[in-house]
Amino acid sequence: MNDEEETVSARRLSEENEVTIELEDDLRRYLSFLERIKHIKNKEEAVLAALRIYKKLNMHEWLPYVYRSGTERLLIVDHGTFNDILSTMSESRLYDVARATALKRKVLRSADPELDLTSVDNWGIILSELENMGWGKFTREGSEIMVEFLGVPLTFLRGYLESLFRVEFQTHMVKGGELIILRPFPS
Repeated sequence: MNDEEETVSARRLSEENEVTIELEDDLRRYLSFLERIKHIKNKEEAVLAALRIYKKLNMHEWLPYVYRSGTERLLIVDHGTFNDILSTMSESRLYDVARATALKRKVLRSADPELDLTSVDNWGIILSELENMGWGKFTREGSEIMVEFLGVPLTFLRGYLESLFRVEFQTHMVKGGELIILRPFPS
């Protein structure tokens, strides 16, 4: 390939990666506002972030008034309401409900029924799914799971993960409860 062909090829690739859209006035004003208050660096950054979230949440499957993730319908419930509902249950009942929810997830929504969730190497699949659903931020170091910004009661999370991973976790609160470490009990 000579220099001229390489230039044409690079230009074509660049054009394929660019999209130009016309924004409605209210969206343009909103992006300008976000840029002005330095909530975003530029409009392109915001549009790319929105598209990544669109993809991450499978929003192409959403219909007006019906939000979906795969075959499951999603409900957007504010955290306070969710906690009000869960606070009506005892700790042991909450743990049992979480275990039942995990078993249902494993049976009905398994993308790969052969996936061995007892293997620590596969835990990231579930943790990523939970992050996408707003349960919190999960990082893993070996068999330890660090949890930040937890959106569900810790008892519920423990019951859910212990049921899926078939392991019992010790919980350690760090930084005044802002960071939770789940560590499997020694076998």
